[in-house]
Amino acid sequence: MLFLNPKIVLFVLGSFLSLFPGSEIDRLNSGINPDKESSSNAIDIPDHTNFNGYKAIIRYRDEFLAAGSDGRIDRISLSGKVTNAANFPAVNFNCLLSDNQTVIAAGNNGNVMIDPGTGIFHKTNSGTDKDINALALFDGAVIAGTDGGEILLGDPTGFAQIIPLDLKGNIVSVSAGSTYCYGVTDKGEIIHSTDGINWDIFDFNKEYAGFYKTCSFTNVLVTENRIAVAGINEDGSPAILFSTQGSVWTERDLNYTDDHGMEGYLEDLPSDIFYDESGDRFFVACSNGKLLVLPSCTQCNAISALTNEDLEGISGIDKTLMIVGENFFIKRVDIR
Repeated sequence: MLFLNPKIVLFVLGSFLSLFPGSEIDRLNSGINPDKESSSNAIDIPDHTNFNGYKAIIRYRDEFLAAGSDGRIDRISLSGKVTNAANFPAVNFNCLLSDNQTVIAAGNNGNVMIDPGTGIFHKTNSGTDKDINALALFDGAVIAGTDGGEILLGDPTGFAQIIPLDLKGNIVSVSAGSTYCYGVTDKGEIIHSTDGINWDIFDFNKEYAGFYKTCSFTNVLVTENRIAVAGINEDGSPAILFSTQGSVWTERDLNYTDDHGMEGYLEDLPSDIFYDESGDRFFVACSNGKLLVLPSCTQCNAISALTNEDLEGISGIDKTLMIVGENFFIKRVDIR
């Protein structure tokens, strides 16, 4: 893939890529778990060395699956009822994937657990001992991103190929559409593939030096018309970037209006992104319990304070969002 020089095209195209006229954002409601008692307003890069709680959530059939520390994989109903699906105490899970039948959970030290649709998870050989941080399903293939810049390629039964990439950082997130797959690293690199085997590497921090702050990425989401990337700038501030083709990136302004009608600027750090196609809006799970809403109207951002726990994962079914995070926090949010 040919990446255009952003220094030539930034001022011509940049201001238009994130202009999506549309309606105002919807109100958020409904909760399950109580908030923790204290919080800090200071921006701090999350340290997950001793993280306790859910790290990921996905839709699975008519409910959700969430996974995280202590080897927990839990089922969460639409009403928010939690039942344990599996437990592997020696594993800390970072990511989940499902094709509506098979479920794959992956985490530290190359651990991968697969449920072929029987309700019983078993361990499979991943071929690596590196932490697996992300999973995506692309054109029938399972793609995993690891520490050390490796791509694992396989199918819903397991992994068969390791593709080392010449990256500075760890692959922390991958996401796929119908024709391409994207990944991001914690050193500001964006990787791209049309076949899962051959990958282009775009060094965002190098190409946008002097235009945007140096950024460590945390998440990528591919939708039909846009690619969204979340990250943390070198000064500890949050960043959300959008692109239509992956060649030119535009930073989204993060001014918002909160639940009480007060205006502010996001200081909380983004960890996961969900796209609501019917409302053409992105929901971003952030630290300190903040849920950021980015509608098509770039001046209509909103934020809701759900808890003081750090939010780590978000998924949705129809008009129901389920959000999980630190200390096994769960929150149901109804949207309209």
